[in-house]
Amino acid sequence: MVIYKSIQDPMKALQVTQPRIFQQVEVPTPYLDSGHAERILVRTCWVSMCGSDIPFFTGSKRFRTYPLPAGAPIHECVGQVVESTSKNFHPGDTVIAIPDGNQGLAEYFVTQPARAICLPEQISGRDASCLIQPLSTVLNAVDRLGDVAGKSVAVIGLGSIGLLFCWLFKKRGATHILGIDPIVERCQAAEKFGASETIPARSLEVVHSSRQIPGVWAAPDICVEAVGHQMETLNDCLELVKKQGTVLAFGVPDQPVYAIEYETFFRKNAQLIAAVTPEWRTYLTKALEIFIQEQEQLEGLVTHRFPIWSAQQAFTLYENHAQGVLKVILDVADWQKNTG
Repeated sequence: MVIYKSIQDPMKALQVTQPRIFQQVEVPTPYLDSGHAERILVRTCWVSMCGSDIPFFTGSKRFRTYPLPAGAPIHECVGQVVESTSKNFHPGDTVIAIPDGNQGLAEYFVTQPARAICLPEQISGRDASCLIQPLSTVLNAVDRLGDVAGKSVAVIGLGSIGLLFCWLFKKRGATHILGIDPIVERCQAAEKFGASETIPARSLEVVHSSRQIPGVWAAPDICVEAVGHQMETLNDCLELVKKQGTVLAFGVPDQPVYAIEYETFFRKNAQLIAAVTPEWRTYLTKALEIFIQEQEQLEGLVTHRFPIWSAQQAFTLYENHAQGVLKVILDVADWQKNTG
């Protein structure tokens, strides 16, 4: 039987006190007020890192001030329900959930019932079940494209999200899937996850190459921007996609305004689709069903595991794309070593 701390006890959390610096802190344990909206209190078991977390760690989000709220910036979380004011969740349930405020680097977090689902016993002890959350976002994005069977696709950016796109496009019947990424190891991984071929280069280099001999570049029906955090690759997608093709903007922006090469977009009669924040319960449930069926292969995305007190090392590794990193999981159970 699991015995939880009393609500009066403080909890441990990690806090980004300044760019690239984590400190372990103690903060009040959140509690649920039955008089307000339905909420779930979760004891964190594992979290996984997303590329969209890194700019908060590095200080690239100019509108953010430091220190960040304790527990930020993590949103891919698996844990066990401690308390609930929702009839759909009960103490002891294992859930995958998106914490309020993306504050998952803590012993406990609060989430909304609409942003969580229960995990069945068969995978409740698997740390790789954190992958269900990013998979749900890719599912939503590909659904926005409609039927992709028989279409050609280019995926720019072969991190874990780009690999999930390659994998899902293959499952959905795309005829040719081209992966583009300057890191050779990622290209090699993409070919294991469904890419028909890969180009180990920056997308801008591919753009230049495509212009050298007119008619040689096989422009894809769909081009996926899975890099984010800068402006150039979206325009590379517009350049590389075929006329009347579709560009899927998935990578998270860090700036409110992007300079789009509008004439290229206009002359190609292209379609630009953004995909972010699905209806969580629907898509977490869909992703859970797929994860159960394809667990062995999808777990191959997890390349590194660290204890929670090594979070700074893990974030630095992820930032630098070092050691063949694809997906990192942090075990939140052990808070014994001080990270500060």
